[in-house]
Amino acid sequence: MPVIVRKTHEKDGKRIYIRIGESPPAIKEGKVKDGAFFVIVGDDDGEKKIRLTDQEALDIAHRIITIYQMHIKMYRKLDRQVYQEYKHRLETTGETKDLESDIIKFIIRAGGETTIENVRDLLSPKHADYLHVMERNGLIVIKGNKVSLNLSNNIK
Repeated sequence: MPVIVRKTHEKDGKRIYIRIGESPPAIKEGKVKDGAFFVIVGDDDGEKKIRLTDQEALDIAHRIITIYQMHIKMYRKLDRQVYQEYKHRLETTGETKDLESDIIKFIIRAGGETTIENVRDLLSPKHADYLHVMERNGLIVIKGNKVSLNLSNNIK
């Protein structure tokens, strides 16, 4: 039986594994022998084998793919939600003014232009994330990796 995939994990010092194998359709003694897939789950104490028909294996594969696609959509929604909560938290704590002030002072000390990496490395990742908000508000200009003050905006 050819093995399609094998995954092994260690848990509490014991080895736990799942193996998926297949038996392709064949002709034996003039008769067609149906193909099948096998799911073998085991640990150090033994293993159990489940035989699946082609249709059962296909059904399981489709269900896994469908649920995986739903997971991806959920991760995207959660990512947007986390970012919105982060922005809201910054706005309610007054931290945004501190971030803006730190970034503007940093750019001025750097001669009016710096890079996103410099902001991230020398200030913080939080400051680097906030650059896009400042760009939307017209305070800075981001071109590629370069960050500069928006001199056309009348900053007082």
